[in-house]
Amino acid sequence: MANDNTEASPLGRSWKLWGGVLGLILVAIIISFFIPPGKEVPAESQPSHPQATFDDQSPSANASKDESCPSLSADMTMPTKAPETKWDRHPVGTVVPTSKDHGPVLKDGDFWGCYSRTPTGALFAAIGLLSDASAGEGAATTDSPGRDAFITQHALKDGAEMPTIEGFRIIMADDDNAVIEYSMKSSEATAYVQVKLTWSEDAHDWRIDLESQDEPVTSGQITDQSSYIAWR
Repeated sequence: MANDNTEASPLGRSWKLWGGVLGLILVAIIISFFIPPGKEVPAESQPSHPQATFDDQSPSANASKDESCPSLSADMTMPTKAPETKWDRHPVGTVVPTSKDHGPVLKDGDFWGCYSRTPTGALFAAIGLLSDASAGEGAATTDSPGRDAFITQHALKDGAEMPTIEGFRIIMADDDNAVIEYSMKSSEATAYVQVKLTWSEDAHDWRIDLESQDEPVTSGQITDQSSYIAWR
């Protein structure tokens, strides 16, 4: 499916490349998504939709990042509204969506993984795995020759303002691949971030796809916000 928004410099090359292509406003939005750990999330940045909670029956204790993940939801329905979500702070500093049914059920240090093999699972996985990668976790991506460069290029950069994930759209999703796009907003402007995923049979989990010829992560300015499903 074609992307209606204007694409710009890919995140997969380097956070530093954004300045010349997206402009300082977009840099402020997306780079500042990664804030230093330990800072409180402003109340106005917290999404207001109903939140799911985890219980003691979570299968996370049965998995590690070196083992296959447990089975989760098998609902292949494309979400037409925001799923029930609990927003948690990732160790790298980002605030990411989590779900008991769709993951992540594994929180092993800086690596949060194990998502359902569904469109909704991919929706939760894309931004979570991008946070993993920015924390230096190579397990967030496919085992590819370009993995080390990707992880180095996506290392944490300190920022100031915490932009909010405003919405999402699933460009495509099936059993093996998914392309997820998020709209993100700060006081400066609104931009999109698109992440390409592939399913790992070995890990039984989604991974950022470094195998295809396409850039695994792209970004740009939003020209039509009506195409996104509100997530707050």
